Amino acid sequence: MDTSNLIVTIDLGSSNIVGLAGVKEGNKIKVVAFEKEPSEGAIRRGCIINTDICTSKVRKLITKLENKINSHINEVYVGIGGQSVRTIKNNVSRHLPDGTKISSALLDELNKEARNIPIAATEIIDVLPNETYINDIVVENPLGMDAKKIQVDMLLAVARQALSRNISTVFEKLNMPIAGLILSSKADAEAILTKEDKNKGCVLVNFGGGTTEISIYCKGYLRQFSTIPLGGKNITMDIMSLGLIAEKAEQYKISIGSALLSTGEQLKDITLDAQGKGPIKPKDLNRVSVARIEEIVSNVVNQIKESGFKSEIKGGIIITGGASLLKDLPELLRKEAGMEVHCGTTSERITLDREIDIQLPLYSQAMGMMLIAGEATTSNNTIKKEKDSWWGGWKKSKKEETAVETKPVEKKEPEKPKEKEKEKEKPKAPKPQPEKNQNRSSLFDMIRDKVVDIMNEDKNESIK
Repeated sequence: MDTSNLIVTIDLGSSNIVGLAGVKEGNKIKVVAFEKEPSEGAIRRGCIINTDICTSKVRKLITKLENKINSHINEVYVGIGGQSVRTIKNNVSRHLPDGTKISSALLDELNKEARNIPIAATEIIDVLPNETYINDIVVENPLGMDAKKIQVDMLLAVARQALSRNISTVFEKLNMPIAGLILSSKADAEAILTKEDKNKGCVLVNFGGGTTEISIYCKGYLRQFSTIPLGGKNITMDIMSLGLIAEKAEQYKISIGSALLSTGEQLKDITLDAQGKGPIKPKDLNRVSVARIEEIVSNVVNQIKESGFKSEIKGGIIITGGASLLKDLPELLRKEAGMEVHCGTTSERITLDREIDIQLPLYSQAMGMMLIAGEATTSNNTIKKEKDSWWGGWKKSKKEETAVETKPVEKKEPEKPKEKEKEKEKPKAPKPQPEKNQNRSSLFDMIRDKVVDIMNEDKNESIK
């Protein structure tokens, strides 16, 4: 197998840690290997809770993938998501001298400036561009335009600092370089949504094992992302309370569980065994699953209403994730939200080797990560782990690419020793220490008050 174009992605899910290996074939990605490991004891609601257990599971996963592709894996792309991930609106602007042309360097500066906003107890994990205004007029691609003023509206994807720190810890223990951290919700959209979906306006809902993720798109851009700390595992746990072991509860959730109450006639010929604790009435199991999914759906509908974009969403709700397979879920969502609902389908840019058999709803995020990673490597960009990560809003022109490539040559090496000599001249001069709390404006206070509560994860092991 030719592994020169190999891409490996790892999705740290609440139910399973999923690994995909693929190769680029033109503008498509062909999945050539797939493996998964259960997340139990390692990940809860998208967050790593035990780095040692997670390291062991990821090591096992990577070994399985290497055996399948008969090649060593040098680096991986890793998804980042979980309960604490939220989006915050922000914008940055500049007044420019007459005749200024918009360059990629300027856009990168605006990106870095957006990341400097202080937010209590969190870090910015991605910057997602929205509209760009040149001289107060919305433009699609500002590169090369003359401007006196530029303003970029954007969403900041933020999360608790422990989220990325624990991911880094796991892969450092493995001595496995992370080629890039990819926002899981962005990967979902890449795998499922078309440009038309985003332009019409839609809600993408991933019903996962430990969380339910809601992405709202309008006029081509992501407008809001939020995470509900409830998922398919909560339904399974509720069913277990009837006296079933986890394996049976999961089985019955899929075969009998529903998002709508079933009639006695529909369930009359079904019998359930509670492992020696006596028979379970199917209607009781049905009632339990309905109660929990109604709670999750109610939260989803509330997020849509609170976003302020419901009237502009013409493409309805698109669902994915393992728990989206629950019977009658589209009907319940349609009824509660008053919007059309359909299941997501895989992008045509993803193809599967004939020996690979995986379902979209369960692994859409891992597939989307492959597409994003493939685009990054094709365009010679890097999805960085640092806070000044790659700005993917616009493509550089050929002139700009040439300028960027020749810029390092223009720098003169002799200048560096001079700087060192100047430093030696004043060895006793103390270096000013940055004051972390200096220059915090009222904007910080406002954002801190609004965000600090919603960003704190529930520390309990279960959700009542």
